[in-house]
Amino acid sequence: MQKHQVRTPNQALAYITDCNLATVQDMAMKKSRGKREFERQINIAQTACDWMRQMNIDVTGTRAKEVFKFNGSVSDWIKPYIA
Repeated sequence: MQKHQVRTPNQALAYITDCNLATVQDMAMKKSRGKREFERQINIAQTACDWMRQMNIDVTGTRAKEVFKFNGSVSDWIKPYIA
């Protein structure tokens, strides 16, 4: 989903979560990253994914769908990307 396609609060949460997960993924692939900032972004992404699950937000087309394949764990999802 793209920003201009957001029309509902559910879509907004899905969009923001996807953007945050993209940031986490980008940070994971860098050899040099701030550990605390990386952990902070993971925690934010985890909260967003938890809310999506609790609120039954559609994850189609988002990175959250991939996170849910790891039992909803952002920390587990990101492991293969860490440089």
